[in-house]
Amino acid sequence: MTGLAEASDRGLRNAGEALSPHGDHCFGCGPRNRAGVAMVSTLVDGRLTGSCTFDRKHQGAPGLAHGGVVAAVLDEACGSVPTGAGIPAVTAKITVNYVKPAPLHRPMTVSAHLDRREGTRKLHIYARLELDGELIAEADALFIVVSPDHFRAHGAEDGELPFLGV
Repeated sequence: MTGLAEASDRGLRNAGEALSPHGDHCFGCGPRNRAGVAMVSTLVDGRLTGSCTFDRKHQGAPGLAHGGVVAAVLDEACGSVPTGAGIPAVTAKITVNYVKPAPLHRPMTVSAHLDRREGTRKLHIYARLELDGELIAEADALFIVVSPDHFRAHGAEDGELPFLGV
């Protein structure tokens, strides 16, 4: 299997072009999920960069994003590294380190990259969420490469996996 940087250059999109959402209703990137974060990101040379802004629907403590929403954004960023390169993969494990509270209504940046690959199926991915260049939270995740049939077995239909070319 090709590396992620090589896969992202296979013509799935132009370098620097925004990644397509995983689906219209994806919590992390879907534009039609009213409860979602609607993260917008790009993938260049296997490195994801993106942005999101938490609002009141993402609140935990007053004025702050819920920790689970912060974790979801980091998971979204990690998962977008392989899927953005056309490699179907799913989260097996994610560990989040919360450094500072994530305030509402402030644009945040998120980044992720493949840290290392173990065999043909295990992808170790690192992500970070920042506000004005300061670390808010970071994650180490293990993703497992799967067949697109994995998603079909759980209800995806043809045309619902555009990020995999299916």
